[in-house]
Amino acid sequence: MTFPLDAYLNKIGLSELPGGASGLRVLQESHMRALTFENVDPLLGRVPRLDPDGLCTKFLTNGRGGYCFEHNALFGMALRALGYAPQTVLCRVRNGASQGGARTHQAFIVEAEGARWLADTGFGGHGALQPLALDEAGPQNAPNGCYRLVQDPAAGETVLERHAGDGWVSLYGFDGHPVRNVDLEAANFLCARWDGAPFSANLMLALHAAEGRRAMFNRALTIGAPPETETRVIETEAAFAEVLRGMFRLNLSDGDIGQIWDRIKDGPTRR
Repeated sequence: MTFPLDAYLNKIGLSELPGGASGLRVLQESHMRALTFENVDPLLGRVPRLDPDGLCTKFLTNGRGGYCFEHNALFGMALRALGYAPQTVLCRVRNGASQGGARTHQAFIVEAEGARWLADTGFGGHGALQPLALDEAGPQNAPNGCYRLVQDPAAGETVLERHAGDGWVSLYGFDGHPVRNVDLEAANFLCARWDGAPFSANLMLALHAAEGRRAMFNRALTIGAPPETETRVIETEAAFAEVLRGMFRLNLSDGDIGQIWDRIKDGPTRR
């Protein structure tokens, strides 16, 4: 299919876009502020579709979001339609650990204006709202925090870190090994079905709103970013439905919301 670029730009609130690195920054931030990270399909036993028709229907027509492979597949199609040439990398999520796990996250390296950028719209944690310069040493400021890219020679990886409190927290690491579509399909299936991944057991939502990041882990709703966050636990299915449809802008049926509630109502409220 031909990617519906105008529909995508309209969905993320853009009527026109500058070129080069400026356009890359605007595109990533607009995407992350408009489209929700959510794992409803894996939680309900469904493997998310990564084909263009499925992605465009889900995000642009049906009022849904998705997790990393879905977000970055959509973002990647938009980048190509705009003349960029994104290189896919598969990443090992660390979330503060000294080493990563399986390759269960996707991001991009994009060249623009003679520089290489780490571009990523699909990290459900505290990922940067704008691309980061891969070859720039030291901290880089994004609208939602301070980040840096450091080398881990033991792992052979470049590691993305976010400044939090008095120190740096590792988010994920990646290398330059070539990635094919079959690798993404396999990683997507693993994330959706493997009990070693969190997506089939817990609800995880995130959206970068004007007042700060909104996040949900099962029934726990958190506003803001560390170290300044406010958390409350949703107590009823009706309130839960209101949060999903309102704060997270998800077009979900009563049946799906009931199934989600049944899955998570007795689950943990902290990771």
